[in-house]
Amino acid sequence: MALTGRINRDGTATIWAVTSTVSGSGDQGADPDKLVKITDRLNDTTRPPSESFATLRTARFGEVLRGVSFTPGTGAHRDSN
Repeated sequence: MALTGRINRDGTATIWAVTSTVSGSGDQGADPDKLVKITDRLNDTTRPPSESFATLRTARFGEVLRGVSFTPGTGAHRDSN
């Protein structure tokens, strides 16, 4: 899966996704290249002007990011949103 998310206790939702590039050879989406994150307030009805995706990781040469998953309760990483 290339998209996952969670609802946070502070009234926001965080979404993580893997992006893909547009290939000149016609193989669209063949080169996933970035892991990105965005956090949004659940009660917002419009996008705040300052809101944007943050890049968490960019694939290195010869590396492909195939997907992202979230495992609640692992305690391996605390996300500050």
